[in-house]
Amino acid sequence: MKLFSKFFIFTLVSVLFINLSANAADPEPEPNQTKGLKESSKITKKHTTQIENLLSFAYRFKGVPYRLGANGPHRFDCSGFTSYVFKEFGYKLARRASLQVHNGKRVERGNLKPGDLVFFGGRSNRAGIGHVGIITEVDANGHDFYFIHASTHNGITVNHSTNSYYRVRYRGACRVIQPAEPELSLLNELKKSR
Repeated sequence: MKLFSKFFIFTLVSVLFINLSANAADPEPEPNQTKGLKESSKITKKHTTQIENLLSFAYRFKGVPYRLGANGPHRFDCSGFTSYVFKEFGYKLARRASLQVHNGKRVERGNLKPGDLVFFGGRSNRAGIGHVGIITEVDANGHDFYFIHASTHNGITVNHSTNSYYRVRYRGACRVIQPAEPELSLLNELKKSR
C-alpha cells in the first residue's frame, strides 16, 4: 500500500510538473484555465456588486439625524449606523466603534477600497478610536477618501478625509467584506476523481 501511495504521489507530481512546464511555454490559456479566469471574474463582480449595494443602502439614510446610542433607522450614532448597514447584508458588527475595528481585516492606508470601515479618534482626539464610517470612494492618490458616517452635527453625511477635523484623527481601516477566493481547478479535479 505504501508503494502504491508513493507511486501515486510521484505520478501526480510528474503530471503537475509537465502541465506547469507546458503552460509556461504556451501563453495561450487552455479551456479549463479560461473557465477558472471566468469564475474568478464572476466572484470579483459579485463582490463589487455587494459593495455597491451596501453603499447604495447607506446613502438612503443621508440626512437622518444623529443621536448618541441610537442604532436606526430614524436616528443613528456612528457605530449604530455602520452596524445597521452591514447587518442588512448579513454582517454582524460589534456595537462600539472601538470594537468594530476587530470585525474585519486591517487595511493599510494605501490599499483602501469602498466598503471598508474607517476609524478616527473621537472629539478629544486621544489615541483610541471614537468614531467610524464607511469609505464610499478612494481618490486617485490611493490615500485620501470620501466616507459616509453619522456626524453629531449633520447626521448621516459624507465627508472627505482631508477635512481638517478628520485628517488629524485618522486611526486606520478594516475590510469586513472580503472577496471570495476562487477554488483551484486541480483541487476540484482531484475531488471529482475520488
